[in-house]
Amino acid sequence: MRSTVILGTRGSALARAQADIARQRLEKANPSLTIETRVIATAGDRDQHSSLLVMGGKGVFIREIEQALFDTTIDVAVHSFKDVTAATAPGLQLCAFFSPESQADALVLREGFTFAALPRGALIGTGSMRRRALLTRLRPDLDIRDIRGNVETRLAKLDSGLYHGVLLSKAGLIRLNLDHRVSHEFDPAVFYPAPGQGVIALEIRSGDRRSQAACEAAGDPDQRTRSLADLGLLRAVGFDCRAPLGVHTTLAGNDILMRGFIVTTSGNAFVEREMRGSADDPSSVGARLGAMFLSAPET
Repeated sequence: MRSTVILGTRGSALARAQADIARQRLEKANPSLTIETRVIATAGDRDQHSSLLVMGGKGVFIREIEQALFDTTIDVAVHSFKDVTAATAPGLQLCAFFSPESQADALVLREGFTFAALPRGALIGTGSMRRRALLTRLRPDLDIRDIRGNVETRLAKLDSGLYHGVLLSKAGLIRLNLDHRVSHEFDPAVFYPAPGQGVIALEIRSGDRRSQAACEAAGDPDQRTRSLADLGLLRAVGFDCRAPLGVHTTLAGNDILMRGFIVTTSGNAFVEREMRGSADDPSSVGARLGAMFLSAPET
């Protein structure tokens, strides 16, 4: 007798593509299961105009999906890991992680432009404080403006002439078969990605052994290690950190290396730090890097 597991996801094209990736991997790892997908509207999807800071941070993309877990209308929540911004609610747990096709940020430009040849004052759209801070260090002459909406909406604003370029996740563009639009790809070892950028995370109700076993069978063990390190960092600095923050987390044998940056709360200092430690305890490696960020001088 086949058993059914219901996935919950946001309704954007990218979220649906990520849910489809999760469904395929769950089905491959658990051929006896039937996987169904249910779309759930979130506050972040309903309001695509207000700033995330005004709306309460990136948690607006996951609250309704987590509530559906509590209501048992879904069994597994499919998240973009970078949207998981609050300490896991009591009664819920993250159980699996899927590696991204790329960790890089990508600049999509209007036809005829290149990054190196962008004119002074060119308008670049991003909704990310992190991307704004990193791009400003490279090109302080650019005019970087806030932009909201899903990938297709942002590209439409670009194509209509409102911006010279938009900054997006390359992994997202790949999943939407839009990677041909990439004009310039930034090196994630220098242009630090958001913690968990491009990673797909699965969340379940604590104690749901059937869903946990299914998710763990499908997950990527190495990505789990990297993601636990990123979670350790986020816990240390405070989930939904309101300061620009990025980290590039890699594995080398049994070592984990985290290199990243934070802009101090005063905005006066761009602080880069790195931490190396055992992959057997990734959370503590991330926590130590977070402590270094928090103790950085303001100037």
